[in-house]
Amino acid sequence: MLSVREAALVAQRELYRNLRSTKGIAMAAIFLLCGIIPSLFEVLTQREGAGLGMDAFPDEAKREFFLKVLEARYGSADTAKHLAEAPFVLHTLFAGTMTFLPFFILPIGFDQLAGEIQHRTIRYSAGRADRASIVLGKALGIWAVVALMVLVLHFAVWAIAATKGGLALGPLVSWGGRFYLFSVIAAAAYVGYASLMSSLFRTPIVALFVGAGGGVTIALLNFGLGLFEKTEAVTWIFPNRYEKLIVSPDPARMLGAMALLVGWGALCVAGSTLIVRRRDI
Repeated sequence: MLSVREAALVAQRELYRNLRSTKGIAMAAIFLLCGIIPSLFEVLTQREGAGLGMDAFPDEAKREFFLKVLEARYGSADTAKHLAEAPFVLHTLFAGTMTFLPFFILPIGFDQLAGEIQHRTIRYSAGRADRASIVLGKALGIWAVVALMVLVLHFAVWAIAATKGGLALGPLVSWGGRFYLFSVIAAAAYVGYASLMSSLFRTPIVALFVGAGGGVTIALLNFGLGLFEKTEAVTWIFPNRYEKLIVSPDPARMLGAMALLVGWGALCVAGSTLIVRRRDI
């Protein structure tokens, strides 16, 4: 039977194991570099643009262009107007995080179950904790690792935006905090997906490659089906669809999207539990 205490202990162990491993250190470094390099590039680009007189363009023209880009991306004029109030560097950070988040999560969590199943070390844990608690605890542990990694990424950008870009503290805290929360909530879906892939295969590298292929397929299907009105409704089965609603100015839509993303991940973890329960370990 699922035990919250057992799941918490497994999650704690998974968190420590990943942060102390070579893989964890490497992923933290990658997240940090992914925050520092683009941010410095953007600050330098803004300075060069100002030196070339590009800042002479009317603010209204810049805003109209930004609104059109946002409306095309999110498919909603209200959402576009809402996000136009956010500092450009923070929205760019959020958009980039949401785009590459699945590809960062899978390398972190692909071996959470497959690695232990391959070497049969899971039998030692299964002797002291229920398999459902093990699966849930590992998923929660990976989610905590991802939350810390994303915080490293976002904090690096916040520091550069505040010190080099002159971003005021108010917008930084308000929008930065929201975008970070949205990123962590969205990560729940992909952590669940990584857990499901890891439970399906005994060999971690197979779980990694199949999971990556499946993730790309989901992204392409979501994009392709979304182009046609007759098939657009099918895209609701993919978590990519909810990412556009999570930034909605409507609290009901925002909370609904957050619930759907967490629920999508929870269903994947439930599937992982059923698979692990039936496995011969």
